[in-house]
Amino acid sequence: MVLPEIKEIEQRRLNMNFSIRVFVNTINNLNGNDEKNQLGAAWLHQVEKGKIPNPSYFKIKQIFDFLECVEKEKQITAQELCVPHKKFKKISKSNTTMEFCELGTPILKVHNEMTKHKISQMPVLENGYCLGMITSKTVIDLLSEGNLAKIYVEKKILDHNYNTVPGKCPLNSIQRLLKHYDYLLVENEGIIIGILVREDLINELK
Repeated sequence: MVLPEIKEIEQRRLNMNFSIRVFVNTINNLNGNDEKNQLGAAWLHQVEKGKIPNPSYFKIKQIFDFLECVEKEKQITAQELCVPHKKFKKISKSNTTMEFCELGTPILKVHNEMTKHKISQMPVLENGYCLGMITSKTVIDLLSEGNLAKIYVEKKILDHNYNTVPGKCPLNSIQRLLKHYDYLLVENEGIIIGILVREDLINELK
């Protein structure tokens, strides 16, 4: 199979508002590649700049397959489907906004909000960027340390094992990703604009 020219990758990626990091992470997550076939952000940057003369055919094919899949599918997108950040509520069909907190927020307040809204994780944001997640497991672990009212959100207790997708990520890609992850943070150029959980996908498919 003859592939399109490599120089097309960067412009097509940018047209979809994918950063290199999110682009390669999305392809890797969708394909479930073993380690030797994972795409790397630094590698793709070099490829786009023409600094790798003969990149792996298999890896380049993965990229073009993904680009064509996204370009062909005119589906509802992650930003339309997500529970949005309150600053971006106009982009989504959702009637609610996402729960989040900041460094220094009392853990007791986080615990109460998570219980109230029946959620198991909450993003910790700073100027729109995600610093990590507070999970129900973290809160439960902290309960054993003493009075929650005296414990605050700080960087050392955050979970950094979270995944993001760009706002323009289409429904078919979201479906595949949510088979493996409980939730996805939705971002545009690194700024968190919402969160997607499996329930959002189920409601859309209904």
